[in-house]
Amino acid sequence: MPDRIEEARSACLMYGMADKLGVNPAAAMGTGRLHAAGLDAMVDRCRACTKSDDCILWMVDHSAGAARAPDYCLNGEELQSLRG
Repeated sequence: MPDRIEEARSACLMYGMADKLGVNPAAAMGTGRLHAAGLDAMVDRCRACTKSDDCILWMVDHSAGAARAPDYCLNGEELQSLRG
């Protein structure tokens, strides 16, 4: 059970970061710009991150959105490429 909880937490953080950057992963999948394997890889990278507390604080500080992910974000480049 802890693995499922950690996976869900990581997915929430990844989707939260995507939201702050104006990225809709479901829409990107609908247009073929993101595939299920890519989405899974993004959640896995988030799960491997050691900065989850910093990530949560960054998202709180950027409640209105942001132009770029923080430098430590393991999905920052991928999310940036999905922005537009």
